[in-house]
Amino acid sequence: MMLRVIIQYLGEMAVIRCVGRIVAGPEADTLREAALSQRQRRAVVLDLAGIDTVDGGGIGLLLFLHGWTRAVGIDLQLLNPAPHIRELLQLTNLDSVFKILFSTDPVSSLAGAF
Repeated sequence: MMLRVIIQYLGEMAVIRCVGRIVAGPEADTLREAALSQRQRRAVVLDLAGIDTVDGGGIGLLLFLHGWTRAVGIDLQLLNPAPHIRELLQLTNLDSVFKILFSTDPVSSLAGAF
């Protein structure tokens, strides 16, 4: 399954809803382009609830986006990673690198943030 991204704007925040796989190749390129196009936003939230697979290339992309957002002054957050993705982030100690949010109603919880 290819990666689909849907971008929703909440004030100065972009929520990038991801469905599919974040893996090396076209999928990673799709997410990279979607995130890099948000340069004027104060925050970017990657909604990972619909992600079923992340490989090493996907982890590398998340780390790239973390570094890029820090360099340009954007707050990057990961939202609702599935349990197996959360476990991957914990095993690689990336749960200490990323801001990870959990919510049953992500739009409502993020709406007042910015």
